[in-house]
Order: sequence, then C-alpha cells, then structure tokens
Amino acid sequence: MTPAAGLGGGPPHDGHSNALRYAGALGSMVRSRLLSGRPFFLAHAVTFGCNSRCRTCSYWKLTPRMKEDLTTAEVGSLLDEARAAGLRAYYLFGGEPLVRKDIGTLVSMAKARGFLTTMNTNGSLLAAKAPTLRDLDVAFVSLDYFNEYDDFIRGRPGTFQEVVRGIDRIREVAGTKVVLVTTISSMNLDAIEPMAEFAQAHGVMVSYNAVEPTLDFGLTSSENSPNFDYGLTHEQLASFYERLLAVKRRGLPLMETELVLRHFTEGRAWRCEFPKMFVYVAPDKKIYSCDYRYGYDLKQGSFEAYFASPQFRAHVLEAERCNRCIRTCVRGYSYSYDLLPRQLLGLVGEARTLFRPPVEEIHRAPAPLGGRVPA
Repeated sequence: MTPAAGLGGGPPHDGHSNALRYAGALGSMVRSRLLSGRPFFLAHAVTFGCNSRCRTCSYWKLTPRMKEDLTTAEVGSLLDEARAAGLRAYYLFGGEPLVRKDIGTLVSMAKARGFLTTMNTNGSLLAAKAPTLRDLDVAFVSLDYFNEYDDFIRGRPGTFQEVVRGIDRIREVAGTKVVLVTTISSMNLDAIEPMAEFAQAHGVMVSYNAVEPTLDFGLTSSENSPNFDYGLTHEQLASFYERLLAVKRRGLPLMETELVLRHFTEGRAWRCEFPKMFVYVAPDKKIYSCDYRYGYDLKQGSFEAYFASPQFRAHVLEAERCNRCIRTCVRGYSYSYDLLPRQLLGLVGEARTLFRPPVEEIHRAPAPLGGRVPA
C-alpha cells in the first residue's frame, strides 16, 4: 500500500452520541464565555513517559517518572471530578499518551462520560493502538518533515513511516479525524509549504507551532532548554507567520484562520483567554499554569476550589495582558472564545474541511517532494 492509499475513512462513530457530546462541549464554552469564565476543556498529560527523543523537546527525560502516572481508576475519578466541575472536553497528551497500555480504556471512559475526546500523539504507536481508539474523535499527530528527515528531528528511526501508517490505520479503523501538527525550528524552516502540500495530498489538515525564540522569555537557560539550540530568531519567527499566511491564502488545509495569521504578521496585541478555556493537569494530578511557574495539587483539593482560588484568578488576569505567546492555536482559541465574527466565519470553513465525509481511497500517491536528505 502506498503512503497515500487508504488514508480515507472507516466506520463512523455513533451519530447521536457524537452530536450530544459536541453540543455539550459547545454549550460549556458558551457558559464559560457568558457566565462563569471557567475552563471547559481538561488538558491531561496522562503520562511522563515518551518513546521519542525529539531534539526540540526535553520532556522525554521525565520518562523515569512514569511510576507517578495516575492509574486507570484514578483517571476515571479525575474525569468524574472534571465533569462535575462543568468540563466537557478531554485532551490527552504527554509525554506520549500511547505508551500507556490502557490508553484505549481512558479514551472510552471519557466518551462514556460525555466528553469530546482529542489526543496529541507522536504517531509512532498509532497503527498498533488504532483498534483500541474507536472512541477518539480527533487525533493531532506530530510530523515535522515530509520525508525520513523527520526521523532525525524526532530522534527515532522509522518515525516518518510509522506516522504515515498510523494515520492510515486510525482513519480506517476508527474514523478518527486527523490533524498533522508540525513544529517549525531552525532544522526544518524549509518544511512550511511542503508540509501543507503533504497534508492536502493525504486528505488531512495541518497545524503549525514554532519553537520559542532562543531567549525563551527568560524562563529557561541553555542548561535546561533545547530552544537555545533550535529556536527561531525573531526575524525567522516573523517570516514564519508571513509564509503561513501565504500558504493559507493558497487554499491549503491549515487549521489556522487567516485572521489569526494576518494579525500575527501585523504584530497586533491581543488578549489571551487560554486559562478560561483549558486547565492543564500533569500526570501526577497537579494543575500547572501555561508557563509552569506554579502547581495546584488536585489530590489535596478540587477543581471547584482551584477555580475559586486567587491563584486561578491571578493566572487569568496575567494571561489577558501577557502577549508573549507565539502559538497560533492559543491565539485562535482566544479569538473563538471572544466570539470574533471573522474568526467564527473562518472556523466554519475549517470545520467543513475537518469533518467532510472521508474519501474511500486516494488513488494516486502524492508526487515526491524535495527537501533535506534523511540523516
């Protein structure tokens, strides 16, 4: 089978159940925006473990702490606590969530409780785990290059082919919607346009991150951050947004809206609403702020107590005036939360692309792309 063949869909999820869960997630966002100002999306790092050695990340060094991961039953309790606090969407990440033997059970538990289920994965185990992930709504799959040079960036031989097979399998078996996530660093600046073309040829969408500038806002040092080796300069970051905007205007399947990209290129100030939308919970059940400067222990407290705390309130107010974040997704979420008309119109187009009925087969493999020689 060619890499492109078979990247169509599989059996759909139960339509009635899906409609209720999507409606619940949307309703919780509206309640947050108009009434409570509290998160509705549980972002849960389900494990400290990771099987990759990405050059732009140091999280994999925490793998020895996997013994601190919550058990299956403890994750179930966390989901119950989150639902009681009004959260209606569940985002699993890590580390690498698929290294957990019970990962399919966690996803199914979330769906059974009415959560919209999403996951960020490096894709290396996706083909093997796909049959257990039938209840996963959306998979965000990391892919940083359009050929085997991705193996070098990810520090894992065979990564590129594993990801392609994984995308094929998860769509065939589970009907899960797939979005590629490409992190741009000094190693793959030439991948911006080709990755969008790659996504289009394979019938999926793509979203982009950029490694933070080398200074990293002063929060890390050369001893503890790979950003000092691979981060973008301010000039490269400005070019990154301009190129994304040009790619978007070509009609390629980017998740980012044109409004968000245009405002980045114009250097416009904005208000971050991220803490009102997402609450980050680490594998040891501690809540962290987006810059990891503090932790709130849910084992000793509760979502309700945290959302009512001065700590949460201070984080919300600080984020509103931060303007340091370079992530397109965070700005997009904030614009959506603020119900900006042009952002919402843009999202309608992205939703049509993401949730279009899958094709049964892509008959022609995409033309080979140029690029770096695999290491």
